[in-house]
Amino acid sequence: PRSRSNPQQHSSYRTRTTSSAKDGEKGASAHTVSEEYRIQLTQVLLNLRETDAQDSITMPADLTNTQRKFVHELSRQMGLKSKSYGKGEGRKVLVSKIAGGGGLSTMMGSVENNNNNNGSKKKEKDALPTEAEYQQVPRINVGKMGEEALKRHLAKFPPSTKEEAESRETGSSLLLLKQNGDGDVGIDTAGALLTLNNLIVPPADTSNNNPSASAVQAHNNWQQKQKAKHERMIQQRIQSHTQAQQQTKSHSKYTQMMKQRGSLPAFGYAQDICNILRDRKNQVVILTGDTGCGKSTQVPQFILDDPHIGPTCNIIVTQPRRISAISVAERIASERCESAGQSVGYAVRLEGCSSKKTQLLFCTPGVLMNKLHPDDGNGRSDDIRVEGSVNRLSEYTHLIMDEIHERDKNTEFLMIALQDLLAEREDLKLILMSATMPTRDLAEYWCGVGRRRVQLQKERQGNESLDDDDWGDDGAAMPVEINIPGRTFPVQEFFMEDVLSMTGFVGEAHREAPDMAQIESDLLSLLSGPPKTSSASSSAKSIVSGNGKKRAQGTIDSSPPSSLFQLENTLTCVMCNQSGFQCAEEFGTHVALCDGGGNVSMLELEDRVKSVDVSSLMMGFDVAAATAAASSSVSDGKDIGDDNGDDEEGLLDIIVEDDMEDYDDEEEKCGLIGGKWDGESPFGTDVAVRSNKPTLSEEEMLSRYQTMYDDEEINYDLTLALVRCINKSSYGDGAILVFFSGWADISEFSMLLESTPPFNDRSSFVVYPLHSGIPSKDQRQVFIRPPNGVRKIILATNIAETSLTIEDVAFVIDTGRAKEKSYDPHLKTSTLQEAWISQASAKQRKGRAGRCKAGVCFHLFSRRRHASMKPFVESELIRTPLEEICLQCKRLQLAPGGPDDPDGIPAFLSKAMTPPHSKSILNALELLVELGAMDEETNELTDLGVCLSALSLEPRVGKMVIMSQLIGCAKASSSMAVAMSSKSPFAIPPPSMRKSSDMARVRLSENSESDQITSLNVLRNRDVISKRGMGAMGGWCRQNFLNFSSLNMISDLRRNVSRELEGLGFPPCSQQGYHNRNGDFNPAFLQASICAGLYPNVAYRRQGDVNFSTMTNRKAKMHMSSVNAVKSQPLSMKCQVAKNAVEFVVFGELVKGKAMFTMQNTTHLVSPLPLLLLCGQLHIRPIQFAPSAESSAGTTIEKAILSLDDWLVFLCEPQMASALVVLRQRLDSAFSRITSDPYNFTDLPAEEKDAVDTLSTVLSSSHKAAPKR
Repeated sequence: PRSRSNPQQHSSYRTRTTSSAKDGEKGASAHTVSEEYRIQLTQVLLNLRETDAQDSITMPADLTNTQRKFVHELSRQMGLKSKSYGKGEGRKVLVSKIAGGGGLSTMMGSVENNNNNNGSKKKEKDALPTEAEYQQVPRINVGKMGEEALKRHLAKFPPSTKEEAESRETGSSLLLLKQNGDGDVGIDTAGALLTLNNLIVPPADTSNNNPSASAVQAHNNWQQKQKAKHERMIQQRIQSHTQAQQQTKSHSKYTQMMKQRGSLPAFGYAQDICNILRDRKNQVVILTGDTGCGKSTQVPQFILDDPHIGPTCNIIVTQPRRISAISVAERIASERCESAGQSVGYAVRLEGCSSKKTQLLFCTPGVLMNKLHPDDGNGRSDDIRVEGSVNRLSEYTHLIMDEIHERDKNTEFLMIALQDLLAEREDLKLILMSATMPTRDLAEYWCGVGRRRVQLQKERQGNESLDDDDWGDDGAAMPVEINIPGRTFPVQEFFMEDVLSMTGFVGEAHREAPDMAQIESDLLSLLSGPPKTSSASSSAKSIVSGNGKKRAQGTIDSSPPSSLFQLENTLTCVMCNQSGFQCAEEFGTHVALCDGGGNVSMLELEDRVKSVDVSSLMMGFDVAAATAAASSSVSDGKDIGDDNGDDEEGLLDIIVEDDMEDYDDEEEKCGLIGGKWDGESPFGTDVAVRSNKPTLSEEEMLSRYQTMYDDEEINYDLTLALVRCINKSSYGDGAILVFFSGWADISEFSMLLESTPPFNDRSSFVVYPLHSGIPSKDQRQVFIRPPNGVRKIILATNIAETSLTIEDVAFVIDTGRAKEKSYDPHLKTSTLQEAWISQASAKQRKGRAGRCKAGVCFHLFSRRRHASMKPFVESELIRTPLEEICLQCKRLQLAPGGPDDPDGIPAFLSKAMTPPHSKSILNALELLVELGAMDEETNELTDLGVCLSALSLEPRVGKMVIMSQLIGCAKASSSMAVAMSSKSPFAIPPPSMRKSSDMARVRLSENSESDQITSLNVLRNRDVISKRGMGAMGGWCRQNFLNFSSLNMISDLRRNVSRELEGLGFPPCSQQGYHNRNGDFNPAFLQASICAGLYPNVAYRRQGDVNFSTMTNRKAKMHMSSVNAVKSQPLSMKCQVAKNAVEFVVFGELVKGKAMFTMQNTTHLVSPLPLLLLCGQLHIRPIQFAPSAESSAGTTIEKAILSLDDWLVFLCEPQMASALVVLRQRLDSAFSRITSDPYNFTDLPAEEKDAVDTLSTVLSSSHKAAPKR
């Protein structure tokens, strides 16, 4: 168990793990596998997944049982299949890749197997199946009103010849076309498959490779106008710059601001930076600076203030987060003695503050991506296309990309695009700023900009070759690198080996194998007791050990006088009162192993020892003999003098004074004040200075620990022991910052602190959680310095790694773990698992302790593990799905070619600094083709793709919004879409209130069994309650465990999505009309909208099942954040549907955890009709069943099978199936029409508009006809 707060459980667990079982024997736990083997095996399995030349690998036969178990566990986590075979010494493990599953047999309940096993007689080859054999295939029920609506629609608009042929069996129209020659009925072969993709025709290519003379003349005229406009803009910019500079320098606070700026390390580099930027050869500058050097606020101002560059410059700066962009812009404006929006402004999503005078604009990478569009800012239309005429970001002269080490996907995308842009624009300067990014890799990535520019010029001149003489020194020069030192304070660093030594954590669990030096040290401490000469000595003796057992090592001589082991007096143990020991050796052994008689904690034993009256303990000893022995054992040869041999205190004074001299020396070296760390000198142990190679004793302790515990799991007991050690050994009340992987760890350790003295004393300790899911008001508590005498303990995730400065943090405990969300291209799913952080992240965590004063960092992982960690954070391009990026490649015309062309999307993304996996790109393109957003052959965007690329939503969610215009619930769907794309409005509750939070969520769901509809209900209530005032709104949020700021953000984003839809030509979402004809309360239409967008993210289960099966045959369950995961909800329990029924659920994302897959943003789909009418490829085929025994006429039974993507299969009456197929064809045509011309949304042909109205009736009827819960 990960939480071991129960002392009895704790001891029994250690008793089991410290048995004599060897590694590999039956009963040994999985974490006894050596760290080296785990690292090596992980790399082997990663290589297997990446290679296409190998499908499996066989592990050697010499693996132990424990190692084989670990192979199986790791294979399951990586999505691989493992199987053991053989016996005895020949037993091996085969690890192989898993092929995609699913198919007809899954939904049909393995009909073929049923046919073979349905009785003793073997069925004849041509015999018809019986309907009983298809009993597991679900039936379609559209309800009485739905049947009438379908009949009425077909009677009013009879099907064409093509529609009638396709309604009998998919592909029949092709046979009809062949029989009729050239086709009197005008059938298009593209209609053979009923799929949206074939109905959406890619837009015609309007580009003209051979422009006419009139087009060239128009282009020249446009260029002249642009040039004149640019010159006017430059003059206005110079005038505004002069006025702004004069106002700034004349301001009363100017001198004070310059003094503050001058104190920053970056300020001394102003002239060097400007000199480099003036040189035309230096087009790319790489600037690194430690945290706190002032690069983010000062470098843009250096350019703006330079008399040669500033007057004509126009600077744009990217920050990875909107809050950073706004805060830095406001800070710089304050330093320039003006308000934001004048010479300094910002532009982020939903918010902007700038003017015509703005010369320094801060934005997020996403905003800059939109400015990359070739039509932005130049007023041109797409009607004029002349080679080399596209000029992006023409209004800017300097581009600064800050915090590029975070490597978000938009920043990585921009770096690819800027590679080509800089080759075209020699006047654009690029400055890359980072704190931890490897400059060598950056320099190598950007060194070819000049070469590409010269090559491009040669190609335009008709000479494709590039001579060395043409190359010169311009392009060959590497980007200029500048490093600015930081202003951080020194931070000492300790690893797991040091922590185990300091806390004695492993030694405490291995009492049966005591160390002799420990026995001698404990015996001396027992006999010495608390000295009468100084109270500081007792605290000094427990300085290093968190449990009071172990003294400081190193230069301290802890060996007791040898005569103490030669005394023949009777000795008594003060911990258990046992006496009668024959010699000191026997007594010492007993003391080292004594547990106080059982059921006594180490703290209680320590208190017993310290409370002993030393004089009574020493009565009866031969002090003279002991004195003589002690005299000879003094290590520094000190002359004892004329001490009286009969004086008992004389002996103790000698021992204690000599001991205290050693401690005084050590305190002077380690910065101890009265046994406490002073906060500046090296921490109070000699392990502060050591080599990277562990000593033998450290290696033994590490090996013992890894045998007892899984070091890939966070050990709460060890963390608690370290917090206790820090609290005892540190001077003052510096805050302790503990990094955990997620909320579960934070809540568990928080409860452990609440139940453990002295940390449960609120007058001495305050504990604050820091997580993105808690309200902002609670997050700000961590910045408040507590009163004197109160120590603050902060339990945080990696949110505290960057962008946060908590001034009073002196100690950092780094567990080395983080919840890492990544994309697995082999499984085609996102993964959210605990993983080891990178070395750069470990450095960032360490730096949290040195922002405002000296600090100490404890890493709860070994030096070996640290060396095997990834050096830096991986690019987000390889950690996320790429559908949105692929859409932007096409929208911005950066990759106009096809999938195999040199200017296609795969080729464009391969130019990234860390290219994404080829399978990730292929998966993204396949999904866009399935959605109907992209042509499979050319990768050109369809009409739907053009719409999706303009929305700030994930493609599936964007399709849901557009499809809702047809369904008639646009307002509600846009709200649900924004909630799905944003941070959850629900706050993470304290552990003690988790049940209340779950009940509040269920209450807000209104029995919808849908996370999307729950969010919609929250937004509806928010709109009503917000009119009552902020007080009512805050109380309602607290009552329902809602995050106030996240809720407001989602509400604001609704308007943004509505504006984007209006820009495409769709009517406003909030406006009444045909697109909102069905309101925003009917669950039938809301479920249909969700299903139409999120497909193929659909899963199903049958009667008695607990987990769901996805399209890729993955077993999945509800994510704990879903309302459907609450124990009282039907989807969290066993499936209760009928035997021939299937229960469906639609989900937003499938995430692979450590043990299994989980579904996020789930909605129970009451009826399968939305799947058949709005999703995937629909096929129909007739089927005949043998006459039943009850049939008197003996005729065959006619039925039809409807299949969706050869995965979901349904049995239906032939007439009803044909009607649904015809309706589906007309709905696809209507959807294609509204995406191609949104401005004429309601101008549909009569039969298509009636089909849309029929859809509303069928959806409502089938929802009502579905079985009730």
